[in-house]
Amino acid sequence: FFPIVLGRITQVLEKRQKRIILVIVCVALLLDNMLYMVIVPIIPDYLEDLQKAADQDQLAAELHTNSTNSTIHRAPEGNFDLQIGVLFASKAILQLLVNPLSGTFIDRVGYDIPLFIGLNIMFLSTVTFAFAENYATLFLARSIQGLGSAFADTSGIALIADKFTEDTERSKALGIALAFISFGSLVAPPFGGVLYDLAGKQAPFLILACICFTDGVLCLLVLKPFSNRERENMPVAHKIPNFCFWDYFSVT
Repeated sequence: FFPIVLGRITQVLEKRQKRIILVIVCVALLLDNMLYMVIVPIIPDYLEDLQKAADQDQLAAELHTNSTNSTIHRAPEGNFDLQIGVLFASKAILQLLVNPLSGTFIDRVGYDIPLFIGLNIMFLSTVTFAFAENYATLFLARSIQGLGSAFADTSGIALIADKFTEDTERSKALGIALAFISFGSLVAPPFGGVLYDLAGKQAPFLILACICFTDGVLCLLVLKPFSNRERENMPVAHKIPNFCFWDYFSVT
């Protein structure tokens, strides 16, 4: 009787832990794609305001010095559009470069540590976005987001494939994770645009940073990435079915 009860309790706990892990990964994917798209209604308008402020400061300086022959050097419209395009693309470029390295790192240390590292980098990127006041800082924030995504996305998808061993539950879990990716891309632009109009640039990024911090704490408590467990047989990561890689490439 007792072995049966103990086995039943173990099954319930394992099932509950799987659900918590799925929540952690889904929130990480949601945050990554929300941060990817939330800047679309914010950054062009914010950069334009920065350019106008710079022009006004330059005009005031010229009027103060009474220099009649000087002119205001505004950035050409084409250069402004190019800056926005490069800023948007920097995340994908860095993620593309880091993805092969992150895969090797995950094979050596497992899934939990890279996921936790990715969440921390995404948190840093989000906070940097919130307080950035020039193009260079925005570019840095966007780039390090790609670094965090390379660790969080890859390890998150792999973690789901590893924990959900049955084909049926694995397919369902991956479907839920991919749905959160689409949901993040869908809600991020209106989310960012409304909060930007109502509360300014910092509001949407600080909210996302708080959610990312909470997800990181949950990852630390549930997965215990830095526990003193045995790592004698490296790599600890298991082979992931091929279809999981196709799902991941469809995400990126």
